Amino acid sequence: MTEYALFFETGGPVFGEGYVALVRVRGRLLAARTEADFELYGVNPGGAAVHAPTLNEAYVKLVEDLRLVLVDIAAEQCAFDDFRRQAQELFATAGSRTEARWNDARARARRGEIGAELGLRVERRDPELGIEVELLDEATPAANPAPQVQAPAALAA
Repeated sequence: MTEYALFFETGGPVFGEGYVALVRVRGRLLAARTEADFELYGVNPGGAAVHAPTLNEAYVKLVEDLRLVLVDIAAEQCAFDDFRRQAQELFATAGSRTEARWNDARARARRGEIGAELGLRVERRDPELGIEVELLDEATPAANPAPQVQAPAALAA
């Protein structure tokens, strides 16, 4: 099994009771390539795990699972501030074992041992990670999410 450290970006509107929030996530994923498929594990946010025959399919599943978790949080919370707080807490969850594996995979990519076979852009810098949750005063076309990329943003090296 080969593991890869990845960066990703996703986001879009989340509708709550009486508000629309624009959520943007920039996080880290650990991808594990087995003989049969790809497994993706969330590092930031932690706790996510999916598998699929290809990296792209696994990524689409993971992004959709994350979106559904945010929608569930919005459905449970009455106020925007509560939604924002819980979304930030979700992003802050990280498993130390998964993070350690992510760091090992990144070190291997930096040494040139892995990564080129994925065809992803290589990112050597540490981008700003986090979750932004913005209250939209009114719904406008600008709140529509950009088309979802069918792969993580970059291989971390």
